[in-house]
Amino acid sequence: MPQMTAETLVERMKGIPEFILSKIAEILDSYDKEATVAEGFLFERCQKCGAIHPRIMKGGKQMFRCMDCQRRFTADYGTCSFYSHQGAEAWNELIKMTIAGETLKTISNALGINIATAFRMRHKLLCSLEDEEASARISVQAELDEKYVVKSHKGEKMEHVAGKKRGTPSSKRGISNDQVCLLAGVQRGGGSYLRSFNMARPTSGEVMNLYPHIEEKTYIWTDDCPSYNKLIAALGSDSKVVSTHKDYDRVNHLNNVNSFHSLIERWYKNMCGVASKYINRYAALFNVRLAGWTQARLRGIKGNSFVTIERLKQERLFSPPELRWEAGQTA
Repeated sequence: MPQMTAETLVERMKGIPEFILSKIAEILDSYDKEATVAEGFLFERCQKCGAIHPRIMKGGKQMFRCMDCQRRFTADYGTCSFYSHQGAEAWNELIKMTIAGETLKTISNALGINIATAFRMRHKLLCSLEDEEASARISVQAELDEKYVVKSHKGEKMEHVAGKKRGTPSSKRGISNDQVCLLAGVQRGGGSYLRSFNMARPTSGEVMNLYPHIEEKTYIWTDDCPSYNKLIAALGSDSKVVSTHKDYDRVNHLNNVNSFHSLIERWYKNMCGVASKYINRYAALFNVRLAGWTQARLRGIKGNSFVTIERLKQERLFSPPELRWEAGQTA
């Protein structure tokens, strides 16, 4: 039978009855599905070249090959278990226990792994969550406020810093540079953003870091902190200041963001504090817990921006530098 070109095929199909065309469509759909499934794995996209519904073939022991780019990869490429000695089941359990707020000791005992391994697995997860939260945005109606936690060197002994028991309040009165400021935005009806950009009270410039994470024209409620005025003007938003409970009514209040702060305080206490150098990773975790992400959503953290242990070492993410926000750096 002579080879038929695509142009010839198109010409011939013009006169084919509708029921025959539907049969051809079914065959093509079946071929497309079979071409994207290898050894029971369904690949919606190639993790190497990004091709949608790629043609995948077995490419060696526990390896697959994309026929579009001819590059090989493992089935768990781009997931938390990639380049990990722990399997998907262990990772799923760690994700579930981390979201539930379990301690590292509890997790290590449950999984039968060393506590150092549990620590690395947790931070691999937290860094993935931080990457996910980098694109978070809130809109429509939002409440903005700050949450302060005492700066902590948990897990690290420093010669120039006197030791103290966990939970000990700051030695300085009021809001000082001994406290880490977490800027929080909570959208009414769902959605939140939480991250630290400074120590002590934020300046208007530091509050402007929230700009990429809030939609323009979002109606905003704040307390009487003037640092939010520049952000509100840049967003072109209407706003309302509610500085005391006398200003509260059914519409004008900060109940949502205050409830979020209460949850942060409780989670923070249950964890016996968090080292300040890791505060933004845990801020991402607090956001996830507030949003009520499902385990399935967490298992779906994958893509070309996945976090490997090698990347953690290269970026000093297990021992990041001390917070020096006054130099224009953030954690």
